[in-house]
Amino acid sequence: MENTDSNDQVLWEDLTVVGQFTTTGEAHDHGLVILAMGEACWVSAADEGGKFNLHAESAAAGRVTRELAIYAGEQDDQRRLKSRPEPVDPFHFSAGWEFYLIWMICLLVVFYFQGQNPHLTDRAASSSIGLISRHEWWRPFTALFLHADVPHLTGNLLSGALFGTLVSRSVGPLRGWALILGCGTLGNILTSLLTYPEPFVSIGASTAVFGALGILTGLGFSTSLRLRSRSSWAKVAAPVMAGFVLLGWLGSGSPGSNTDVLGHVLGFGSGLVSGMIVGEMRQKLAKVPLLSMV
Repeated sequence: MENTDSNDQVLWEDLTVVGQFTTTGEAHDHGLVILAMGEACWVSAADEGGKFNLHAESAAAGRVTRELAIYAGEQDDQRRLKSRPEPVDPFHFSAGWEFYLIWMICLLVVFYFQGQNPHLTDRAASSSIGLISRHEWWRPFTALFLHADVPHLTGNLLSGALFGTLVSRSVGPLRGWALILGCGTLGNILTSLLTYPEPFVSIGASTAVFGALGILTGLGFSTSLRLRSRSSWAKVAAPVMAGFVLLGWLGSGSPGSNTDVLGHVLGFGSGLVSGMIVGEMRQKLAKVPLLSMV
């Protein structure tokens, strides 16, 4: 490649300008593309504007121009990839076992008092009539700590250990458990609103557990959306499909069981929306050192 201002060195009438650049370095970089094709090229100062022309032999100008266009497109793709925010580790936070232990102790203590005082269940269960007609606002929340029997309690403790710690590792223990309980409460509220004026009553932490599953699904979907330019829509929707499969498998209950399927679905839906919202914020939250500790 030759850099020249002298008309004696090159028969300029046999050359064609294939590019114009603001610096000689940029012109030489593109000239390497031409050299890689096995063609000659020259760089000269433009007549005005302080720019530099890149020349190639006229016979090869068409092929050179096409190759330079391909090169420019590749450079644009690389710049876009470099400008894309680095993905956050999905398990950036601690598992928050201390928060799970607090939740577990609360469930066990409340279950003990349920056996001592049967009226506790009537007073604290989620009830469409109690919430809407009698304005007993605490019921959607307190119902999350009540259970019908030992298998009911054990199942929720085991599910909560799995999904609760995964949510904690994804968004932080404090935020995670606040979201789980919040989505469970919202699920119970929505259930009461949809079943009223029927006297619908339910208890159990499963609405919150399925809220945790929904949060994980929403977080996964949010991450897939950010990477959708490199993925098919089938891969983008995969977290949501997987979440619904688990919801159907775990949340439908056995035939004849007294399972609050509607509560499970609405808890999951509340978590799904919350997870998508938090997923959009998670990139910023992970960069705040104090927030990464909770």
